[in-house]
Amino acid sequence: MMERARRAQARWAALPVEERARRLRPAIDSLLERREQIADIVCEENGKPRVEALLHEIGASVGKLDWLCREAPSILAPEARRLTWMPTRRAEVHRVPHGVVLVISPWNVPLGIPLGQVAAALLAGNAVVLKPSEVTPRCGAVVGELFAGCDLPSGLLQVVQGDGAVGASLIAQKPDKVLFTGSVATGRKVMKAAAEHPIPVGLELGGIDALIVCDDADLEYAASAAAWGATFNGGQVCASVERLLVQASVYEPFLALLQDKLERVDPATELGRITAQRQKRVYEHHLEDMKARGLDIRTGGEFIDELRLAPTLVAGEGVGESAVWREESFGPLVAARPFDTDDQAVQLHDATEFGLTASVFSRNPERARALAGRLRVGLVSINDVGASLYGHAELPWGGVGQSGFGRSQGKEGLLELTYAKVIEDGPAGFEAKRPWWYPYDQDQLQLLSMFGQLIGSRSHLGRARLLARMGGRAARMVTRSPRL
Repeated sequence: MMERARRAQARWAALPVEERARRLRPAIDSLLERREQIADIVCEENGKPRVEALLHEIGASVGKLDWLCREAPSILAPEARRLTWMPTRRAEVHRVPHGVVLVISPWNVPLGIPLGQVAAALLAGNAVVLKPSEVTPRCGAVVGELFAGCDLPSGLLQVVQGDGAVGASLIAQKPDKVLFTGSVATGRKVMKAAAEHPIPVGLELGGIDALIVCDDADLEYAASAAAWGATFNGGQVCASVERLLVQASVYEPFLALLQDKLERVDPATELGRITAQRQKRVYEHHLEDMKARGLDIRTGGEFIDELRLAPTLVAGEGVGESAVWREESFGPLVAARPFDTDDQAVQLHDATEFGLTASVFSRNPERARALAGRLRVGLVSINDVGASLYGHAELPWGGVGQSGFGRSQGKEGLLELTYAKVIEDGPAGFEAKRPWWYPYDQDQLQLLSMFGQLIGSRSHLGRARLLARMGGRAARMVTRSPRL
């Protein structure tokens, strides 16, 4: 499999980026033509509402593919670099594809995540082996079908179905890079397996993201954002709102508004079902913990049926020590606690090992930006839900700490699917031997000592004097014969 991918990749990488983009564009047309059928598959297999399947999975994917095809040629173009201390030489930084990229994708965004990562890897000149989640294999197969209509070398994109054992076996076959999206526990296993070879990895491992509501925020608007951010896709989103930090003076009014909005979420059309039954056990653990602690469950706290958990809002003394505050629920559960000052909001926000997205709500732009700038996360949205940022192809996506490392999307994500290669040369014809070449002698020691002073000098006159003194020694060293 890997050898077949490597043969195809060699032919693919030889094409100009513009040509790769041209050949991948039919996937956009296919996605649009089949959007209703693909939405059916996403809804049946993943369980998210149809609106979310069409918007978050299909619509966002169309936008990302179009952006990648338009922008990749300029992003991946060689970049000239000036050599400060060797002005007669020139250098270019070239972006070189890694080779074969293994994409291990999740079940919660079963089309959008792998489709974007596969397209970026292909545009960067790589071959791709995609292993979709075993929970959503049909969605993974759709990714392969969309690119099957493109003029690609045979074996350039291969879809391999299976569970974690299959993923481990694929890493053992030594791809050149691994992109993994999933849980922290599995991410650690991926890192450990990749380190045996070693293989560079990009990890997106989720979070327990917070929404901060300041006392000058539009509370009704912020409550609508929180209600959606905590429950879309049934809360099964790495950037779902799981923690609320609300300034004490507006704490109760805000929670009353949010409770009302959560209770009006329609389970039939707006609340995604539980996709993986193992996730239900996490919800049960968090519900048991909050009840054992005597926390204030403002709404929810019970399963509507076997497939859905009612949107749940919990607060009360001790919520900061509860499992629902400290661990990722990955469901429609959100915990709230008050803060007094902006400094305290930052402290409470950062008291976690996760750091993917965050949201800040305030009518004061300067205050909001100051707060956003202090938070330890990969992305912050002001007066919107941080999860919305995933829909923008231009923006790098990724977190810090246990939320992972590396970036997908945007210029940064595309560049991570390549490595930097420097090509440096000079004018054709005679090249003087370098003054730092052999033999080492006293003239050379004095010259290099003065060179260090030159670099650190802040005086124009001092630099001129040093250059004059260096010139004679450098000339003697370059012209002296014989030189080794």
